[in-house]
Amino acid sequence: MSKQIRTDLCSTPPNYRRNAWAFGFNLGFFRLGMTFLGANTVLPSLVDTLSHSKFVVGLVSGILSGGRSLPQLLAAGISARHPRKKPLVLRNMLLTRPILLVTALFVWLYGERSPIVALTATIIGLLISSVGDALASVPWFELLAKVFPPQRRGRVLGLAQVIGGLLGMGAGVLVRFVLSPQSPWGFPANYSLLFALGAFFFLSSTLSLSFVREPETAPPEEAPPSIRQSLASLPRILHEDKPFVLATLVRIITGFASIAGAFYVLYATEILGFRPEETGLFLSAQIAGSLSAGLMIGLVQDRWGPLVHMRILSIIAGFSPILALLSGPLAPSLGQGTLAIYLLLFYFLGLYTGSAGWPFFNWILEYAPEEKRSLYLGIGNTLGAPIMFAPTLGGWIAKSISYPAVFITALGFALLSLFLTIFVPSTR
Repeated sequence: MSKQIRTDLCSTPPNYRRNAWAFGFNLGFFRLGMTFLGANTVLPSLVDTLSHSKFVVGLVSGILSGGRSLPQLLAAGISARHPRKKPLVLRNMLLTRPILLVTALFVWLYGERSPIVALTATIIGLLISSVGDALASVPWFELLAKVFPPQRRGRVLGLAQVIGGLLGMGAGVLVRFVLSPQSPWGFPANYSLLFALGAFFFLSSTLSLSFVREPETAPPEEAPPSIRQSLASLPRILHEDKPFVLATLVRIITGFASIAGAFYVLYATEILGFRPEETGLFLSAQIAGSLSAGLMIGLVQDRWGPLVHMRILSIIAGFSPILALLSGPLAPSLGQGTLAIYLLLFYFLGLYTGSAGWPFFNWILEYAPEEKRSLYLGIGNTLGAPIMFAPTLGGWIAKSISYPAVFITALGFALLSLFLTIFVPSTR
């Protein structure tokens, strides 16, 4: 399918400053909430404590990814039928995000006396919250596209990363204190508190988005496709639109470079001998990386476009597994100096996770025709669902072979994704 690359003028849109700060705090507070949940730190530690199973650790991490991906084609069909996107986003968020407060309560009440109940509540709560975010995701990106032209989205997303990074660095220190032996909150109250804080900032994120002023949209000349029609168009798009399929494949493979994300902290505590409270230092390093990702997004996205961003992301994805592979052999000679390697590892992990998704979402926003934007976003995110199996695969490899085998696999995916970006067309 041939495409005509759009060249939007870089004029200042209406309500730009207000909307930029609203989106900035919306995404910044969301990332702060994710800091307290710690998908690569706090959450694996909690699940491992409740289940004593590496496979379950990977499975729960996969639920977060799958819950945000699988419903997105359904979300595309719903979003296409709503000219105004902001009310749809807010409704989906408010209906699902408060469930994490209930999850925090279950962890507090049952974490010690009935770990299986606490684990089940954690999985259900994360799944409901993730599905809600999935249903809000497509209209959220469409709202972003309506409010900001392509050459200004990068700086807005970068602002959000910087806000979330600055707030998250302090949150990492707090997480370390809450999980330390000096904390007044022992298990399971410590993890329950972190979940409650995460839920609070998710709701703060929702409140921030309510300040966005959405521009009026003219009614579509044709009736938007139904959900059934959207599903029926999937085979044709996959058959005809090779650039879109290739960009989606690169996204999936780049996502599989996160296969080791949940196991860096377990390798550090179980093999290298780090104390659990040092998880907070790792988290601070990861947030510093996320902060740097904000600066990178603003520069790369606006100046060179999504394709260059994809390639940089693939390169960054390989740094953390390389450092993890080096940390084991070097630990006996470096001693406590191994901490520096691991802080650098989590810095690059934050740089990777803070950037993951954005080049692919922005590529679709610039590539897809406006009338099909919802459909392309929904298809792209739904096809990205296999990424949910990456942590589970990582858990199986860690249990069956070793942690270094997981890190080698992650590096292989990063190199493969970098190679495939050669064939993805630029939107600029």
